[in-house]
Amino acid sequence: MSQARGTEEGTIPVISLWMPWANWVSLGWKTIETRLHRRFSSLAGKNIGIHCSLKWDDTALDAARDFLSPDQVTATGQFLRVGGAIICTAEVQECRELDPLDNARALIDCTHVTRYGLILRNIQTIEAIPCRGKQGIWYIPNPNLPTSQDERER
Repeated sequence: MSQARGTEEGTIPVISLWMPWANWVSLGWKTIETRLHRRFSSLAGKNIGIHCSLKWDDTALDAARDFLSPDQVTATGQFLRVGGAIICTAEVQECRELDPLDNARALIDCTHVTRYGLILRNIQTIEAIPCRGKQGIWYIPNPNLPTSQDERER
């Protein structure tokens, strides 16, 4: 795995999210990933991996409760707290500034804080790919592309 700024041939970009945010994306409950910056705008139009970090965000349920059903709140409390893996892929349709109409899809208030969102579609849960997460955008070999013998031996 390597860290890079641009797209690397034969790789897929990945972003890490804390639990349960990553879990909510993989379940399709959260279809907008939010940030307080625009640094992920280069992902627009690309397929990305969603890495579920080892860390659980203790404030997530409070932040998202108004946008989750009672059943989703209960289910979240029963999630296994196992991270450290890429758990799904998604297509980033666009990256844009969010507004209050995005609250429910982002599972967070977009009214009082300027947030930028990755609008996700075609979210696909995958067999977990164990790996260490990183900040920012990072890359792994695309499992759908053939790799050279040298890459397999790294």
